[in-house]
Amino acid sequence: MIRNLIFDWSGTLSNDEHITLAVTNDVLNRYGAESIDIETYRREFAIPVENFYHPYTGPVPRKDLDDLFFSRFKARQFETKLFDDAKFLLNLLRFRGLNSAIISTMDQEILDPLVEHHQIQDQFDLVVGNAADKFPVLKHLIETQGWNADETLYIGDTPHDIQAAHFAGCRAGAALYGYSSESKMKVARPDVCFNTIADVVTYIDRDHLIATEKKVIATVGGLIVNDKSELLLIKTRKWSNKYGLPGGKIDYGETMEQAYYREIREETGIDLDNATWLIAQDSIENKEFYKPRHFILINYLSRIEGPVKLQNNYESDTIGWHSFKQALTLDLNQPTRDAINIAHDKGYF
Repeated sequence: MIRNLIFDWSGTLSNDEHITLAVTNDVLNRYGAESIDIETYRREFAIPVENFYHPYTGPVPRKDLDDLFFSRFKARQFETKLFDDAKFLLNLLRFRGLNSAIISTMDQEILDPLVEHHQIQDQFDLVVGNAADKFPVLKHLIETQGWNADETLYIGDTPHDIQAAHFAGCRAGAALYGYSSESKMKVARPDVCFNTIADVVTYIDRDHLIATEKKVIATVGGLIVNDKSELLLIKTRKWSNKYGLPGGKIDYGETMEQAYYREIREETGIDLDNATWLIAQDSIENKEFYKPRHFILINYLSRIEGPVKLQNNYESDTIGWHSFKQALTLDLNQPTRDAINIAHDKGYF
């Protein structure tokens, strides 16, 4: 369940694209570079900002770039607007009792007055500016607040935001309505994508419903076997730190196989192209799961050949390959142990 939301500011809550582009061009022009259009900005902007500026300006120190950018931005800061539904979302978080914070590269002396200007200062537990590198800042905030990383969603509009969330071990939300191109954002492997802030509201409501209502939840999982007959298993806190199969919930409108391929890609980084039906299992308030839930576990078996790069997400603490004999010595959750034994009995490995 999501208990904590952390937001980037510009391009996520604040709609200040026209000012940001104008001020960026002021900086480029000051150091002899030509102005760029919004498509170029969306395609090329990167954090830390010197990675974006230096190909145009040469090795100008970050402090000089920041000082000029923020001085120009400050002169126009109150032209900014919030994205549609931003205040509604923040009110919903308070109504649900969720924690919230902002982490931004914006200068703190600009960010604080902007938050007050939009009358949302009481909606946040923390507002953190001057985060030139969000990797350590996000991780430190989660740790010092005592928030569980796997119950925390960080939403931002740059690949750096997504990568910072991965580094901190929390869920990574991509604001596709922001200032980076959709293709750039998806390459960074966000856990969830939002086309509008209204999509964030829907996501929070769905998460709350699943966590609080007694509903039957359909999930898909995969017993993935490599060309050495090894099995891919993950270890997760949700299953009491036991090992299990990668997978997750089926989204509305998805077929079982579509959900299966998506979940495996999100949890392991593997793009599968085959799925053999294995078993459907009841899991009714299994005490191994961290909360009482009624799942239908729909499991497939897939084969892969050759080396693959494994990329776990916030849901898995450990991911790796194990022989059949090794797997049986692990602390497996019972549905996974049953699925492995059934697959072995059918001669799949």
